[in-house]
Formats: sequence, C-alpha cells, structure tokens
Amino acid sequence: PLPASVVDNLSVLEDEEGNSYIDEEEDYDYDYDFDTSYGKQHHYSQHKQQNTTTAQQHLTNRIWSKLNHTLSYSRIGSVIVRLAPCFWCTRKKFTLSSTTDRQILLRLNLLCAFFCIVQILCGLSLFIAKFTGFVEEENVEEKESNPDQNKNLVSLDFWALESFVYYLTVINFVLLVACGMAHRAIRDVNLVGSVRFMWVLFWLLPLQIFCMIGLFDANSVNKVTIKHFWDDPTLSFVREFFCEPDTANNKCMVPKLGGRNHANETEWCIQENNNATDCEDIRDAAQNAAILSSEILYTVNGVWALLLIVLMWVTLCLLQAIITLPIVQRSKESNIPLWLMLPIVGCFAVGYVLSYRNTSIDDLVKDLFWIALVYFISGGLFTLGAILGIVLKFYTVLNGRQRRVKQGLVIVFIATIFMTLLACSTIFVTSLMYYLQIVHLPEENFQRIACTLDMSGSCTGCHDEPQTCPEWSDEDVKKVSETIMKQSATLAAIFFVYAMITLRYGFVLFHYVSRYQIEYV
Repeated sequence: PLPASVVDNLSVLEDEEGNSYIDEEEDYDYDYDFDTSYGKQHHYSQHKQQNTTTAQQHLTNRIWSKLNHTLSYSRIGSVIVRLAPCFWCTRKKFTLSSTTDRQILLRLNLLCAFFCIVQILCGLSLFIAKFTGFVEEENVEEKESNPDQNKNLVSLDFWALESFVYYLTVINFVLLVACGMAHRAIRDVNLVGSVRFMWVLFWLLPLQIFCMIGLFDANSVNKVTIKHFWDDPTLSFVREFFCEPDTANNKCMVPKLGGRNHANETEWCIQENNNATDCEDIRDAAQNAAILSSEILYTVNGVWALLLIVLMWVTLCLLQAIITLPIVQRSKESNIPLWLMLPIVGCFAVGYVLSYRNTSIDDLVKDLFWIALVYFISGGLFTLGAILGIVLKFYTVLNGRQRRVKQGLVIVFIATIFMTLLACSTIFVTSLMYYLQIVHLPEENFQRIACTLDMSGSCTGCHDEPQTCPEWSDEDVKKVSETIMKQSATLAAIFFVYAMITLRYGFVLFHYVSRYQIEYV
C-alpha cells in the first residue's frame, strides 16, 4: 500500500457506478522519506506513465494468473472425473478442495482404460464381421457371374476407413496395457513407471489423432467403397444384414453396370436370377441403408477417439505436473532418438505406401511422386537428427576445445531439423492444395487412376488399351484422391510439430553449451 502522505495528495475520482480511481490527467512527482518497520529509508518517485504501466502489468498478471488457476489441468481433470457417469456411484464424492492430483490422475487413467475397451470391442466386431465373409469360399456360380478379384481383408490405403478402426484397435490395446501397468505406478508414486507411461502417451497420441481425423469422412469415400466393392466377400455380412431375405448372395449382389460378362444390371438379373428384373432396386436400397449405417459407425468411432484424445491429453499434462517439469525436460532431452522414432518410421512408411504399393498412383500424379520422395527425405533427415542426438547425449565437455566441437555438432543438429521443417512444410502445403482443390488432378488420367485404385473391385476395362473404368465416375476418383491428400497433410502436420519441438530443444541445448565454464584439471 502507498504511504498516507501520498494517498492524501492523490486526486481520487468516482465513476458512475461508485468505483474509485486515480485521476490520470495529473502528473505526480513526490519525493519523501518514511520509516518502515525495518527502520530503512525509502525513496518514492511516482510519475503518470510509470503508474499507468505498472497498474496495467499488475492487472494483466492477475488476469493471467486467475485464468491459469481457473483452467488448470487439475481443475479440468476434476470436472471430467466428477461428470463421468461411471463414477457417480462411488462412495467418496470428488470435490476440488478434497482431492489431490494423484487421485484425479488415477480416475482419469480408469476412464482411458474404459474408452480403450469400448474401442477394442468395436474394432474386433468389425474385423470378425469382415473375416467371416473373407474366409468363406465363393461358390462356382458367384465366380462365373462376377469373375473379379477379392478385396484384401486389411488395406494400407489411406482411403480405407475400416483400416483406421483396426489401427485404433491396436493402438488402444497398447494403451490399455499401459494404463493397467501405470495404475499401480501412479498409486504407489513410482517415478520410473510414471515416466514410462508418459512416453507411451507421447507416442500413441499422434497416432490416435491421425486415425481420428481419418474416420471423419468429409469426402464421402465410404460411399465409393461400398458401391464398388459391394459384391466382395468381405461385405457378405453387410449384405446379409441389409438386403432383403434370401437375396444377399444372388439378386442383391448385382455388380455395377452388370460386371464383365453382361451389358447392364438388368441383363445380369435376367440371366442369373430366372428372368427377375428387380435386382438393381434391391441392391440400391440395401446399399443406401448400409452407407448410412456405416457412416454413423465411423463417425461415432471418430467422436469416441476424439474424446479419448482429450482424456489422454489431460492425463499427460497432469502426469507431467506430478513428475515435475525438470524431470520431464531431462527425460525428453535424454531420449531424443526415442522421441524421433515415430516420425522416422512414419515418413518411410508413408513414402512406401504412396509410391511402391500396387494401388499407388504416383506415376499418374507427378506431384504425388514428389510428395513420396520428400517423405523419404524427411525420414532420412529425422534419422540423421536422431543419430546426432545420440552423439550429443554421450559427448562430454571437459575443456574449451570440446565445448567448441559440441557447439558445432549442435549447429549441425539445428540445421538438420530446420531442413526437416522445410520438407514437412512442403508436403503439408502441397497436399493441402490438392485437398482444397486449389490445384486439380489431371483429368486425362482419371480412368487410369480408377483402374489403379480399384484393382480388385468393379472395373471391367482395365485390361484393355487404353485403360477404361466406366464403373467409376470422375467424382469418385476425386473423392478418393482428395482423401489421400487429406491424410498426407495430416501426417505432415504431425511430423512438423515433432520437428518444431526438436528444433526448440536444439536452441536450448546450444544456449546451454555456450554457457559452459569448465576447464578440466
């Protein structure tokens, strides 16, 4: 508080609501001496600008402190735990004042385990439904009426939505095991176990985000899949459920445009089903119901994965607060190679999927070839960064010469990660331009692209020259291609974040090495 001699001389005004404030139009300049309780002499000089600036800073600090206190992860976790229905019947009710961060973290861990179990059951149910039809052999009549190849049970393509459900099943199984092992570590305040659980969350969170984004079907690629793979054995369970009784393996299987051996659906229906003419209507009604149901299924899985991401993020932040920031930072700095393992494996895997798989269209879309190539380059740069991280971890500084050597290594490390940032940015911008249709795909190659994408589906003219696929419309090709670009942009953004965090570590390390004041005697 200000001394009484100063307060008496201040021009205090009141606003319309009766709140008091100091008149800022006057310029105060006071010099005085007064005795404090410690008997020391203080000099006070107050100016208008200093007063205003200091007041603004105090106000900003108070607001920011209040905001951080209000939106702390401890409070967020407490709210989540108290609102979760599975904890409503517990004997001890959660209140913010009576709970510790460790108790909140234990219940957040249980919630994560519950979400994992539900996701695993959903993924297993979908896999079993597909697998039962996949292992059943087609009868001779089905093969003769529609002699195409069968679709793979699990596809690595970026536009196969069921694959994202399978990936989430594996990810959530790993997370479930980690939650089970971490529960005891959190309860017993086991620092080593808590740090291991933190790293599991660090690794799985980006994968969860990638699969979650993939399940939100903004381009309606699920409709394309069902239309063109409707007669595939992997969809036999779907046909049994949505087709009219006793039509799943005959009338309801009519291929698009009649397949290879028939001119149209009506001809196929007449020849294969005793002069029947209602095959197309039965199939279309069943497909519409299947498309609606599968869209709901994938969207619900995506929302469920999003909720789990929120739980994982709050759990991770609260866990780091319990472990304490210095230990977390030291663990990150000591495990840069482990931190970079995900982008290393991810870059090489994506480059392979985009360029070397039999469903790759990089030879038809030149920019996709360059995107795949830059992914390989990014993987190599991440690998080089990880190797430099290992060298920096074990290189000791005992004199000035060794300090200069380590500074040089750190500069090389920073330059490597900076080039990685540029590579990831290039991939992200290019993929986003195609996804947003700022740059259009080459329309003259649409038929060839369709043949490449649908090697085991409904295309009938892919063995001719030139290749044609009348079953696929240009809109179908655009939907699939844009979905591939969307997933590429998502991965590039994730790897960009990894590179940014690693680059920050490089600058911190450079500053730390520059301040070494050690001479070995």
